[in-house]
Amino acid sequence: MRIEQSSIVVDQTTVSYDHFQMRSKQVCFLISGASYLYDHPYFYYSRMALLARGIDVVCIHYVTEELFAMTDAESNTCMTRRVDAVVSEVLATHPYENVQFIAKSLGTIPLAALLAKPNLQQARFVFLTPVLNEVVKQISNSSQAGLLVIGTADKFYDESLLETCRASQLKIDVIEGANHSLDQGFEVDASLAILGHVIHQIEVSLFEPLHQ
Repeated sequence: MRIEQSSIVVDQTTVSYDHFQMRSKQVCFLISGASYLYDHPYFYYSRMALLARGIDVVCIHYVTEELFAMTDAESNTCMTRRVDAVVSEVLATHPYENVQFIAKSLGTIPLAALLAKPNLQQARFVFLTPVLNEVVKQISNSSQAGLLVIGTADKFYDESLLETCRASQLKIDVIEGANHSLDQGFEVDASLAILGHVIHQIEVSLFEPLHQ
């Protein structure tokens, strides 16, 4: 495995990314939350599962302080442009045949924007604890396979918005009592059980053949 650290300038801001290269024809892009980073459990174990299968991984470092001084609309546009620029550059310079995405929390906003891209209609998408009010329209209009995971104790949980998302091809996994970190309060065993369950669901969504 080779880890290549690269960067691209987007709107005068340097956006870096780490490219774990396994000489694969598949790639999975990881898109972090604002403070839920790539060494946190859901990204750590997802990356482990991907690398174990010989799949390339790209971790995008798109979050900078100025995002939080912008309006929501400005921040969403800026994040989307940064993530899209990295994805476009990687796909333009590497002959990948299969593309996958895993995003959490804030990262689900730029991820949802990618659903409309013509070259990503066969990609698979995983939304972990999405900001539902920001992404519901894009998800409901999408046709890609994948997974959406959210807990009933998450501040972004909204049953009516989830119902709208059910028009998509994503599997919807609602976890009773789980918060925005997908933890069960301060219960260690219960939280670890959720972690194992969700990682398994990610593996099923990304690695198992689609039903025709």
